[in-house]
Amino acid sequence: MSEATDRRSPDGLEPSEDVEILEVVGMDEDSPPAAAGEEVEIVFEPVPAPPAIPAEEEETAREVDALKERLLRLRADFENFKKRASREQRESEQRAAGRLIATLLPVVDDLERALAAARSEAGGEGLRAGVEMIHRQLLEALSREGVRPVDAVGCRFDPNVHDAVATDDSAAQPPQTVVEELRRGYWLHDRLLRPALVTVSVAPGGAPDASPAGEEG
Repeated sequence: MSEATDRRSPDGLEPSEDVEILEVVGMDEDSPPAAAGEEVEIVFEPVPAPPAIPAEEEETAREVDALKERLLRLRADFENFKKRASREQRESEQRAAGRLIATLLPVVDDLERALAAARSEAGGEGLRAGVEMIHRQLLEALSREGVRPVDAVGCRFDPNVHDAVATDDSAAQPPQTVVEELRRGYWLHDRLLRPALVTVSVAPGGAPDASPAGEEG
């Protein structure tokens, strides 16, 4: 019998590639070749499938994946929390500094008034020099904390930072120009602590423009 005949199944079909020939019944190495017409029984057995993954291991793998995903979310939430906490702390410090500085600003006002009075009196050079020194030191201390004055005289009137308490229609300056600062305004970093009290030039019979600087009324 040819090799092709030996590997043919009893029903005449070729065995599939995943079928292994385990045994030829009635034949061994010492058996003589089968005579013509003699039937030879060939037994086929499927190749065993790979072992299945236990359900416990599948469940463990799913739990590990879920924990990894949760860890990534927690890490992102923690980074956002750190940024938010840092921002809130910075804002809280600025508010606290703002309250302190706001209590010091009237002292600056009094010093400026004393300086103005000393300049108008004869023989007040010593007093004026001392007050000027105190005034300068106080302004330097405030500047180190992020305080700076609001620009006023000569600037276009801006209701966001200027509080017009008087008008001037003498036409010495273009309309809507700050011609006098009655009380200085101050910034703390980018936050307005208080507006400047100013006198604004207007056209005869006019009034200060309530629109912010740079915008048309």
